[in-house]
Amino acid sequence: MIRRGRLFGKYVALITLLVSVALLVSSVVEIYFSYQENKAALLGVQREKALAAASTIDQFIREIERQMGWTTQPVLGPPTTQMDQRRVDYLRLLRQAPAITELSYLDPGGREQLRVSRLAMDVVGSGADFSREPKFLAPKAGRVFRGPVYFRKESEPYMTVALGGGPSAGVTVAEVNLKFIWDVVSQIKSGRAGHAYVVDSRGQLIAHPDISLVLQKTDLAALPQVRQAHAAPAAVADAETATLAYDRERRPVLTAFATIAPLGWSVFVEQ
Repeated sequence: MIRRGRLFGKYVALITLLVSVALLVSSVVEIYFSYQENKAALLGVQREKALAAASTIDQFIREIERQMGWTTQPVLGPPTTQMDQRRVDYLRLLRQAPAITELSYLDPGGREQLRVSRLAMDVVGSGADFSREPKFLAPKAGRVFRGPVYFRKESEPYMTVALGGGPSAGVTVAEVNLKFIWDVVSQIKSGRAGHAYVVDSRGQLIAHPDISLVLQKTDLAALPQVRQAHAAPAAVADAETATLAYDRERRPVLTAFATIAPLGWSVFVEQ
């Protein structure tokens, strides 16, 4: 009887152990799937925010281009008054588009005939030769020129946008202030410590809640999520663009991105 009792006790202990292990495995599996569901939901929200920001920035640039479009049309009237009329048109555009800081007119030969600026005196007939510059050659070939981001006086981001009116027409060149993009990024919140940022086609940071990082021209090209975004922007547009990655300080982050195809920029939302 004692031996049977001991054997029975062992069976009870074994069954109890098996049940405990089964419950533990079940709990672990449940926790794992719950974590995956929560992560997927969070990444989905972050991706939606990235897409919305990318769309807003894209619309901002396209609106600048649309407003510039009418200035590329031929100016009617006597040749002696055409430049005066073009100057009036440029001044009107500066009032309508606060982000444009400077406008230049390059004649069909690529020489600058007019420059109107918010920050400097207007210049007429400088004759500066830009005939071999991309900002002239691209519009003459029927394409919109969108230059790389640069910093004026190392304090504010700018880009050059240029449009042409046709093979026999001149080119309008605009210097566009990109501080608007800073405003878009600063308004995006993701959790308690999340944030958004924008990198250009080279992987250089151009918008971030911490402006000092932008002014330092921080290079994020080595981050895996940035490499993924730049590897094939067109191919990943409808693919999985949310994942677990690392930030510039090697901390794990949940990151989602959206590309701005015409510019080659990418918007990231991380936490």
